[in-house]
Amino acid sequence: MTFYIENIKIELTENKHGLQLTTADGKLLLPGQTFAETMDIIHRNFEILKSQYLKTASSTIETVELNEVCLKIVLFFFGIYNSWKYSNEKQKDLDLTFQPKDFNHPYTQDIVIQYFKNKYPNDYAGKCGSILGITADKLLRDEYNRASFYNDFR
Repeated sequence: MTFYIENIKIELTENKHGLQLTTADGKLLLPGQTFAETMDIIHRNFEILKSQYLKTASSTIETVELNEVCLKIVLFFFGIYNSWKYSNEKQKDLDLTFQPKDFNHPYTQDIVIQYFKNKYPNDYAGKCGSILGITADKLLRDEYNRASFYNDFR
């Protein structure tokens, strides 16, 4: 089954473990999911993210780019939430809706940074900062501090 989020193609196929979601960026296994539930959750979560990021995104962010980065975030968290729900008995009633706390999660920031850094290696900080609601300088400081932290363990 194929469906689209803002002209981004998403393919869902069934396998022995549940569903497999495929986009141009990769594949995501979704055990325990149905076609209807998966499409509904992705649509709802996408609208949650896009409506939030439209408030902060500057005019330098193309609509296509905003859609792509929102979908990347949605699929990342949906995959995590789904794996918790179906691998941990205590989480079996977990709501798969994107949580407000996840807007500030480091993985969200990392997804935004990676997306724009790949696309605009010399001019990503301003774009990322506008979506995340922080200045480019703060974004670069945060990125530097996080890299320093991880490098300390190498």
